[in-house]
Amino acid sequence: MATSQLTGQRNGADRQVDVGPTRSADSVSVLVRGQRITVDCPPWCTYPHGEAYRSLEDVSHHGDAISLAAPSHQGVEQVLTARISSWPFAGDPATENPFIAFDAVGDEVAQLTPEAALAAADQTVAHGYALRALVGIIAGGAQ
Repeated sequence: MATSQLTGQRNGADRQVDVGPTRSADSVSVLVRGQRITVDCPPWCTYPHGEAYRSLEDVSHHGDAISLAAPSHQGVEQVLTARISSWPFAGDPATENPFIAFDAVGDEVAQLTPEAALAAADQTVAHGYALRALVGIIAGGAQ
């Protein structure tokens, strides 16, 4: 994960103002209610943390998304998108630890535990085999 710090000019003055996060290997500095604080950032998090947060509860971590490209009338749609996420300060035990944010239809539809994510993966593989069977029917042979 790359380390970056963004700075900008304020009202033409010669002093610089930090407008983005600073990141070390395992923490990120974020702006919460105008105060700079440092929070632990998991190694899978690729979220830039660049916005100013209203409260610590709003700080979340998100990894890169994976998705399946599926043909559509408009070309290609990204479906079955998933990423690792967590909301460590939100006060919800279901989201404070990493979970799989699962998006099948363009809006996050589930927050999956590791067990539920494995079940969804197994169902996706089974669906792939069923799709191959349908192809086999119309192609006149097993696929």
